[in-house]
Amino acid sequence: MASRTGPSSRPVPALRHAIGHAATMKISQLKYFLVLAEELHFVKAAARLNLSQPPLSRQIRALEQELGIELFVRANQRVQLTEAGTAFHHDVREMFAALDRATAHAKGVAQGEVGRIVLGMTGSASLGIFPRILEQFHREFPQVRLEMRHLIKAEQIAALAGGKITLALTRSPVRERDMTSEAIYREPFIVALHERHPLAALKVVPLEKLVNDKFVLYRGNASPSVADEIVDLCRAAGYYPNIDQDTGEMQTAVSLVAAGLGVAVVADCIRSLQLPRVVYRPLSVRSRRVLSKLYAIYRKDDPNVLLKAFLRLAKSIGQA
Repeated sequence: MASRTGPSSRPVPALRHAIGHAATMKISQLKYFLVLAEELHFVKAAARLNLSQPPLSRQIRALEQELGIELFVRANQRVQLTEAGTAFHHDVREMFAALDRATAHAKGVAQGEVGRIVLGMTGSASLGIFPRILEQFHREFPQVRLEMRHLIKAEQIAALAGGKITLALTRSPVRERDMTSEAIYREPFIVALHERHPLAALKVVPLEKLVNDKFVLYRGNASPSVADEIVDLCRAAGYYPNIDQDTGEMQTAVSLVAAGLGVAVVADCIRSLQLPRVVYRPLSVRSRRVLSKLYAIYRKDDPNVLLKAFLRLAKSIGQA
C-alpha cells in the first residue's frame, strides 16, 4: 500500500512513469479523478458528476491500472490521496489550467484579439499619423503585442519575404509579385530650406524656383523610392535636379539642410523635427500642391487576422 504522507513538490518515480501513458488516458477519467480528489468521497463525487457510484469507481480503477500506480487509499466510501495521487493531482490541475489557457489563446488568435504584429518602418513612417494609429490599435486590441523594427526599404522587403515582419510602412510601393502595396495615408510634400535661403521668405515655394539648388535626396536602396518620385516632380517642373547628397532617411536629409548642403523635399510630418537653421515651407509644382503617400506593404498570402484589423484601422484613420 502506498504511503499516506502529505503533498510532495516532486513527482514520485511511479508518476514519472505514468506520464508516459498520458496519451492513452481519457480526459473524462482525469476530470473524474479531480472531482474525487476534491471530495475524497465516492458518493459525493458521483453526485457532482451526475453519475452513480459504481461507474465512477470503475473509471478511477481503470485510470490507476493504466498508470500502474494507486492514486487513492480506500476506506469504505471515503478515500485519501496517496503520495503519488497527491503529486498527480497537482500536475493534472496544472494540465487543465494550461489547456484552458491554450484554448482561450487559440480562440483569441482566431478572432484577432490576441497575438503579435511586427512592423518594419522607415524613420519618417514613425512620425505624423503613426502614433495615432498605434494608440487606437492598442485601445481596440489591448492583448496584441506590437513590435517595431526600424528598417530601410530594402531591409523591409527582405524581412517580409523571410517572414520576420508582418507589415512594412514605407513611402513608396514595391514591385514584388507576392506582396501588396496599399496607400493608407496622404500628406503634402514640403521643402526643407536653410533659414538663410532666399526662398525662405515665401509662404509657398514653387518647385520650379529650386532649379539651381543642390538637392539632398534619400533612398531606401530599393526601387521605386521616394527619390524617384521627387526626381519625377522636378521633371514635371521642367528640370532634372542637381543631386548633391544622397542619404537613407528623411531625417538625415534635414540635418544636411541645416548644415547648408542643399534643400530637401520631405513629407509634411517631418516638420515636427525642429532643427536649428531649418525652415519648412509648403511646396507646389506648376501651382499645384503635391502629396506624399504612406504605404502598407504585406505578403499577399498572409492569413493573419490581426494584419487585416491593423490595415482596416490604419486606413480609417488615414482617410479621416
